[in-house]
Amino acid sequence: MKTISGKIIDRTWKRINETTGEDAQLRLDAMAKQQPFIVAYLMAVEETLLAGEERGHLLLIGLILWEIVSTENPHLRPITMQDLEAAEQVNIKFLEELEAGSEMDHMAGLEKLMATYNQVPLLSAVIEALMSGNEEEPELAGDDIGLALLHLKTILDCLDQ
Repeated sequence: MKTISGKIIDRTWKRINETTGEDAQLRLDAMAKQQPFIVAYLMAVEETLLAGEERGHLLLIGLILWEIVSTENPHLRPITMQDLEAAEQVNIKFLEELEAGSEMDHMAGLEKLMATYNQVPLLSAVIEALMSGNEEEPELAGDDIGLALLHLKTILDCLDQ
């Protein structure tokens, strides 16, 4: 799929963030119908990573990703649990390789990812959403940000096929 423009991302992100709870639920129901494994995956991740009132944040970001990608690709195929598990393993392997290297290797690996990743604007929007409120002091962001990013990138990787 072609790279999705920042304009489309910004417009959709804003529209969904400004939606009513009822409309958001209708959108989530539509996503659950078309992509049940993505919804189940995100709900399981939230159950594991997030406590109480924080739950729903990853699901909302996942909903936004799905809306953006499915708008650009209306014939999006259903993502299976096997697709999600395979993409997650690739992302975990990438992180393990980064972790095994030096700080310079980290930078080179991340630069390569950003230079070769098909949906950099969308991935950047996900990072921005996860870091919201921690822009001034990113080192104070919660430890779960990295894991949340891993799981959301897994969703994006599957949707972008």
